[in-house]
Amino acid sequence: MDPFKKLPINTFDEIEREFGRMLRNMSMHRMLQFRAENIFIATDVYETVNEFIVYMEVPGVDPDELSVVVNHSSVTVSGERLRPNFEHTICIHQLEMEYGKFKRTIALAGPVDGEASSSTCKNGYLLIRLPKKKIPNSIKVTIKGD
Repeated sequence: MDPFKKLPINTFDEIEREFGRMLRNMSMHRMLQFRAENIFIATDVYETVNEFIVYMEVPGVDPDELSVVVNHSSVTVSGERLRPNFEHTICIHQLEMEYGKFKRTIALAGPVDGEASSSTCKNGYLLIRLPKKKIPNSIKVTIKGD
């Protein structure tokens, strides 16, 4: 009998999750964790009938120091996560968290209404709601004669 058929489906989900985590940890931004610019900020993008939703991990970032700029069909988020200063540190045994400046531009699948957009930051997560811009299906063009 195939040994994989004995494993419950949640085991495959766990394997997939661990493999994804392993690949993310091996990526270039993790290998260069001591650089001061452009740290990686994990981001999810959702689409509903009426809006795009951008959900970002920003733990340790002061919400007042975040910048959110909405363009026609993209949103750019920038800020900085500062390294904590622990007095009298004599040795650092492990560094996994990334610190420094970041700037992330997310292209959206359609135009958005920037003026009606909103964002909130709570518990280390930035939530940006971007209402879709209503574009008419057709526009009547007036024909002028000579």
